[in-house]
Formats: sequence, structure tokens, C-alpha cells
Amino acid sequence: MTNFKISRRALLRLALGGGIIAGGAVVYKQTESVGFDKWARWMLRGQAARFAPASRVALAAVPSYDADVLGAIRALWRDANAPDLQNANVVVKPNLVDYITERPCYTMPQVTAALLQFLREEVRVKSVVVAEGTTFRRDPHALLIQTGYRDMLARQRVAFVDLNYDDLVPIPLRGGYAKMDKLFMARTVAQADALISVPKLKTHHWTRISGSIKNLFGIVPGVKYGFPKNTLHIQGIDAFLAELVDSLPTPKRFALVDGIVGLQGDGPLFGTPVASGALVGGGDFLAVDATCARLMGLDPAAMEILVFMAWAGLGQIDANRIELRGVGLDTLRKNYEPAPSA
Repeated sequence: MTNFKISRRALLRLALGGGIIAGGAVVYKQTESVGFDKWARWMLRGQAARFAPASRVALAAVPSYDADVLGAIRALWRDANAPDLQNANVVVKPNLVDYITERPCYTMPQVTAALLQFLREEVRVKSVVVAEGTTFRRDPHALLIQTGYRDMLARQRVAFVDLNYDDLVPIPLRGGYAKMDKLFMARTVAQADALISVPKLKTHHWTRISGSIKNLFGIVPGVKYGFPKNTLHIQGIDAFLAELVDSLPTPKRFALVDGIVGLQGDGPLFGTPVASGALVGGGDFLAVDATCARLMGLDPAAMEILVFMAWAGLGQIDANRIELRGVGLDTLRKNYEPAPSA
């Protein structure tokens, strides 16, 4: 990690109390190497976010993948006040990190299939593709077969784009969190009207939670940054993901989290399944992931990546600033085993 890294103690102090000036002083001490102008911009935007309208996040109960996933997505889309995507060119980005027998580490095709059907038949998007750029150097065709995506996409008549080998488009990085001025991104994502992140609900040994934000790592092309994209890891995962959230060029975004069966413990690959029976959706990726943390019985204020992004004004994690709709959180909450530290 770089000097950007914020200590867990500083983040907890900031998240749990102390006031604007005291909290800002703590973070400034940890981030002074970036310069006062950036630090002040993050702080001012973060405080402005405290007065913004609450972020809406919706939850739906889905007991199994054989249940009415389409109906649940329909209700969730309405409850979450999803963006209008009629006539939009949409990229659906599931988490297809790998296939490991009896390890629920990837977004199940039933969720993605129901979403595709909903987008085409009810939202009436102009076009939709499913796209992923796996972290590891995997044969994408073998992975699609193993996960059931090849047959599902054939039935849906939807194309798959390997974002690791897509054409490259440079985009400016606006946040200044990582020591980079620009990033090469897959053209399919950079030129889309909307991106829908469809992650699996998981614990993660680096970021503590793998949700809609961590899923964005797959839009970065491995052909440019290598496998497992270590040139970006050295920027600091928290800092780099903050850049992606802040600089994402698609004008509209939405997250739909597959928590019907989640993964606990040694995530993002080798944990054990948890039948959570939940879908979670919303347009504020940070609020969605904070809600997912609470759904797993975990504290968002103890997750460095979420706390810093909230402080910098990239979304909401405070339960008082998140308007929940649909099924009650307590109805779906399960206590997940946290991931071991990396």
C-alpha cells in the first residue's frame, strides 16, 4: 500500500465521532503527502454530502435461485428509484472472478438472466451486453461454460465482452486519491450510457467486503495492467477503487447485489456459503455496500474503504443517511464470518 493508506485507528476515530474539524485533522495527518488542496477538496465535498438527500437502497427477499427472481428485481428496481434506462446502451457487469466447486464466489446466472430479461422487456433499453474482465488470467470461454453463463447468454441472445482485451480508452482520474492522472478503461464501459454492477455478496480479505465497488475492478483491462492487475494494487486498493467510483465515465449507474446465497470467511474465493435469500439494489454504490455489510452483520464503520469514501463525499454509509425500502434489513440479516486479514 502507498502512503495514502489510512490507519484503521484513524478511520474508526473519524467514523465514530469527534466532529468535523477534529475528524478532518486526523485524516489530514494520514494523507498530508497528497497536498493540502486535495485534502481540503475531499473534506469540503464530504461535508457537503452530509446535507445531500438520503441515498435510497432497496432489499428484496428471494429464498432460492428457483424463486421469482424477475419479480423481485421488478420490485427492487421500483423501490430503489433506479435511473431511467429506456433507449440506453447498458453494460451489465457480474462478478465472474473464478469457478470453484461448491464455493459461491461468482454472480449466479439466474440473477443476471432475470436482469437481462427485465431490462429488455420492461425497461426497454436500446442495447445490453454482459461484460467482465477477470482478475486472473483465465480462459473466459471455459469460465463462461463452468459458471453456466455460456448457455444463459445464448438463450438470452446477449453478447459477452471480455473487458481484459477490449479496446482501450484513456479517462482522466478526477479524485487524486491514487498517484495516477489517467486510467485506460475498456471502451465498452467507457462509452456506455449506463453500468449495472451485479456482484456476489461476499467477504474479502483485503477490502473486508466484496460488493458493488470491489466489482468495478473487473472493468480495468488486464491486457494493459497485467494479471492479477498488480500495477493497480500497488496504488492501494482503497485509493484506486475510490478513483473508479469518482471517475467512472458512464453517466448512469446501478448496483444489484446477488445475496441469495452469499460467501463468508475466506473470500473472495474460498469461503463457505450462506443462504441469505436477499437481493440488494441502489444507485449509490457506497450506500449499497454499507447496507450489504449490515446485512452480513458487519459494521461499515470498521471498513476502511467505505469510511474513507464516505468522508470524501463519494456516497453514504451512515444508516441515518440511507433510506431503506422493500423488505426489512433485520428480516434478512445473517451473521457472516469475517474474512481473515491479508
